[in-house]
Order: sequence, then C-alpha cells, then structure tokens
Amino acid sequence: MQLTKMLSQHQRRSHIMQSIFLVFLGIVLAGIVPCAHAMDITNNLVLNPTVDTKAIKTLTDNFDLLPEKQITIGSNNNIYAQYAQPTTKYGHNILGDRIEAEQLVVLRGGMTYTHTLSDQYVFEDIKPRLYDVDNDGQMEIVTIRTHVATGAGIMIYKIVNNTLAEFAWVEEIGTPYRWLNIVAIYDLDGDVTTELAWIQTPHIGGIIKVARIAAGKLEVISELSGYSNHRIGERNLCLSLVTKTDSITTFYVPTQDRRQIAGFNFIDGSIRRAEMINQLVNFSSPLVSQYDFANVVQGESFCVVPLP
Repeated sequence: MQLTKMLSQHQRRSHIMQSIFLVFLGIVLAGIVPCAHAMDITNNLVLNPTVDTKAIKTLTDNFDLLPEKQITIGSNNNIYAQYAQPTTKYGHNILGDRIEAEQLVVLRGGMTYTHTLSDQYVFEDIKPRLYDVDNDGQMEIVTIRTHVATGAGIMIYKIVNNTLAEFAWVEEIGTPYRWLNIVAIYDLDGDVTTELAWIQTPHIGGIIKVARIAAGKLEVISELSGYSNHRIGERNLCLSLVTKTDSITTFYVPTQDRRQIAGFNFIDGSIRRAEMINQLVNFSSPLVSQYDFANVVQGESFCVVPLP
C-alpha cells in the first residue's frame, strides 16, 4: 500500500515536470520563430548569425523596396545591395508584375550609397548580384538595367570616390520589351579574367552570349542560340549554374524546349557544348535542385529564388 502511494506521487511529479518543460519550450519557440521569419522575409536566405541585423534594418526602414524585398549579402557579410523606389512606368510585366525599380542601394562598411536612374531607365530585375569582377578585392554590383525605348542591358556598378559609378556594361538589345537574364559571372576559362554570360531574349530564340569583363562597354566574344533561363511572368531567375571539377569549368542552362539541360565550356574564346542531360526542366524551381550536379561553385545563392 505504501509502495503504491509512493509510485503515484512519483508519477504526479513526473507529469508536473513534463508540463512545466512543455510550457517553457513553447515560450522559447514563441520567441525564436518570429525573429527567424522577419529575417527570412528580407533576405530569403538561410539565417546566418554573422549577418549585420543593423545593416538589414537600415535598408528596410529607410528605403521603399520592391515587393520581393530581396537583399543581396556579400560572402564576407560586409556589403549589402538591394533595389528600391518602385515604379510602374515600364509595363513589360516580364517578371510577373508591372513593378520595376528606379534606385540601387548599397551598404558597405556602414556607409550607404545610392544611385537613382534617369526617367528613361528602370532596373528590370529583382535582386542585384555581388561579385569582384576586376579582382581588386572589392565587390562590384551587377544589374539588369532597361531603357524604356531600347530594352534590357546589363550595368555593372563600382564604388569609386564614395559614389556608385558605372564600371562596365552590355548595351541594350535595341527594341523595347526585350529582356535578358544573366547566366554566370565567373572565370569560365581559367585565365584569371572574369567572364559574363547571359541569355538574350530567353523567350524568343534564346541566345547565350559571353563577354570578358573590363572597364567600359563589353564586347561579345561568342554566342549560341536555342536556350532559355526564364519563363514569361516567372520570378525564378535561377535557371543556370556553374560547376568546377579540377580545372574544368562548366555552365548549365535549359534548352529552349525545356526538355534538356545543356552544359557548356568556354575554351579559346568559344562556347563549346560539353554535355546534354535528358531531363524536363521546371521553370519555377532553381535548376540546381533539379539534378544531382557535382561541385557547384555558382548556383542558387547567386541568383533569385522564388518566394514561398
């Protein structure tokens, strides 16, 4: 009888302790989840404890962001870039709505830099790209900039004398409502010079173009048609990637009919097809998640992943 009573008291204590633990756990989770959600809304990235939350707050509180609220964070977390100042003056709707940006905002070393376009231009893009294109140890900012009368081009900005200066560019296509999407910003041939690859008019013929990056107007070295890395109205700009195995660098994009994934090398100034993967491509998902690519060096984190 006494033993039974002791066991009953022990069980009650166990239940009480378990209830206290569950309540405590709920309180902890209630405090954690909102913070994670708030960071994820602005970054659309896996949380990184080294990210400067003060920098994020500066960007989100002081500027009128695009609806996607994408902030690009440099690999060393000391530079941040975003688009701001939404406009509907260029109604192309290629990215799913009429809203584009008029302003580029960059925060580096605690200092904020802005560049506002003239009335004839918009950033027909969702998220700037950060890459040290001239190997000087500082990130440049790569954007898709569109002229309302001559269509999309590419503009690379560099911080010079405390301003965002135009560093290198790809001229506009020449016709309004024609767009392009960036494929890769990488040293594709191992010559220590960064190349820029993009697909011009991915919805109409899809021409892959490659240029070496240097100050000034970029000249196309090689091109090849029949490929696409975007679907009209889609926010997924992540349909390309770069891999590197030993000294061989390969970039991948879908074919125009979306039935295959093509891999290319850039050798002796020429785009050369290296591989064809027979697989249907879902244009709403990042390409890197659709096949078991090995040794990816530039992929999902570099481009724009659709919001959930």
